[in-house]
Amino acid sequence: MDEQLRTEFNEWARGGKGESMERGHGPVGRQAIELMRVPADARVLDVGCGSGWATRLLAEYAVNGRVTGIDISDEMVRLARESSLLFPNVEYQLASAEQLPFADGEFNHAFSMESLYYYANIPAALKEIHRILQAGGIFVTVIDLYRENRASHQWVEQLNVPVQLLSIDEYRSLFADAGFVNVSDLRLFDPRPVPDDYTGSSFKSREDYQEYRRTGSLMLTGER
Repeated sequence: MDEQLRTEFNEWARGGKGESMERGHGPVGRQAIELMRVPADARVLDVGCGSGWATRLLAEYAVNGRVTGIDISDEMVRLARESSLLFPNVEYQLASAEQLPFADGEFNHAFSMESLYYYANIPAALKEIHRILQAGGIFVTVIDLYRENRASHQWVEQLNVPVQLLSIDEYRSLFADAGFVNVSDLRLFDPRPVPDDYTGSSFKSREDYQEYRRTGSLMLTGER
């Protein structure tokens, strides 16, 4: 397990960044989860669940199924558990995406929100996600940091952990190499207006933030 990632994400959890990630990524995450068409009896894995906000959204669809969130950060897992007490169909585990503690074909859906580019070994993570899906299962990931989204590149220097900056074609190739078929991509857009007085820390200027919004979030889908 990557100790540097665990340490950094533990700090994020203690600093309340789980909640800020939900505010920032929620509008796009909800669109992606709606497009997944998760059935009521689904078994879903949320890879890199953070504070569990997407896990809980998935659980609202899989009301008669089970949603499992995994994260490398024990503080994020603790926060997710505390925030999900009203969801009997949700559970969380401390685990690495590159070595998932689940049986072959244990899930029929998998989701990953803004976590794939943190993995040191993306091919290994994708092969693991492919392995735990049953035949015909679906994996959906949403990525904001990618080559075609120029404004997001400044995050590479801002983050305290290594990240991978890949193009859409590179991601599609990695999906195919891991065994996924019917790989597709589309862009999702946050409908909220950019504040005139934007002073956030994620972008150097309001113009950069506007460009990021115009480019959109990358949603990739692959079938087992």
